[in-house]
Amino acid sequence: MKASANETASGSNRTKTSCQRMLFATVLSLLLLAGCSEAPPEIRLAPITGGSEEPTMLFEGFRMAATQAQTREWEFTARAAQIYEKIHLAKAQDIHIEYWRDGKVVSTLTAKRGLIQTETNDMRAEKNVVMISQEGVRLFTERLNWDHRRQKIYTDLPVRVVRRDSILTGVGLRTDNELKHIEVLADVKIQVDSLEEFDQTDKKRDKGRMP
Repeated sequence: MKASANETASGSNRTKTSCQRMLFATVLSLLLLAGCSEAPPEIRLAPITGGSEEPTMLFEGFRMAATQAQTREWEFTARAAQIYEKIHLAKAQDIHIEYWRDGKVVSTLTAKRGLIQTETNDMRAEKNVVMISQEGVRLFTERLNWDHRRQKIYTDLPVRVVRRDSILTGVGLRTDNELKHIEVLADVKIQVDSLEEFDQTDKKRDKGRMP
């Protein structure tokens, strides 16, 4: 894979410029490594429509949590949900997911809709997906998959990753639930800059979204 990178540095402070160059080099190295990694696993979920099955249970206000050895791994809440017992599927709308590690929330995810494979605890979030780590890293895309057995998050759609002083875009992504180790798989671009202009643009975009 051939990765491209765009760097934009602002300000005349030499220390800031040096830090930005170091950040650019570090991120670019990680992205080049990402091109050598194996393809992400496929999560097998039933169609978004639930097929021809009718839901066996309906919820207004829904909560589901996954634990391992009495340790919470994630908690899924939604405004509404429909359970399809025969195909082991839960569909939900206006979802909120908290990922936990060592008794603490390490990231949150919101989306317009979601799916849970109730046998495996694999999940999919779709439409206006925003994931935010406790360290402030923000991930934007239209679909994210959670592979519960591997404890990995991935997508094959365009993504935007926003840090305090950089914006990373590309197509396809794999990461952990803390957004610490991010691999972007294709069409990689990075902008190292002040994010003031981006934040203003993002606020305008949010105001213009349909409810």
